[in-house]
Amino acid sequence: MRSSPQTITTALQLYFTGESLRSIQKFLKIIHQKEVSHKIIHSWVKKYTKLMGDYLENIIPQVGDTWRADEVYVKVKGDKKYLFALMDDETRFWIAQEVADSKFKHDARNLLRMAKEKMETKPKVFVTDGLQAYRDAFKKEYGAVKKGSPIHIRHISLQR
Repeated sequence: MRSSPQTITTALQLYFTGESLRSIQKFLKIIHQKEVSHKIIHSWVKKYTKLMGDYLENIIPQVGDTWRADEVYVKVKGDKKYLFALMDDETRFWIAQEVADSKFKHDARNLLRMAKEKMETKPKVFVTDGLQAYRDAFKKEYGAVKKGSPIHIRHISLQR
């Protein structure tokens, strides 16, 4: 590469904090005295995000014993969707996610299955709100509560 690792790293940091390609180009010219086109910066973004994605697919992070799941309403191209997400309570590592058309008809079992496969473990405690989809998925995926099996804490809400 013709540019130094410091220049490329600076460009990527600026890009992921929301700067435009052209403003990064200007910054590199002023601070690093480097003439770099916005197209080259874009190619760096594509190249290094792909490399990081490939790397991240092959690692298994250390997560805690408590996982939390929740859903949020989002609009995708004007269509109402629900993003179901599962994260580690201690590290806040985003373990798994999926998008569904409906909040109440959704089967969250796939979310739990993805998390178990990705982490190669299961939680000791699974925390959710009272949504029935989580209760059903937990029962199907982990079965009846017995010694050593995960427990499901439901109805978490804000206290007054």
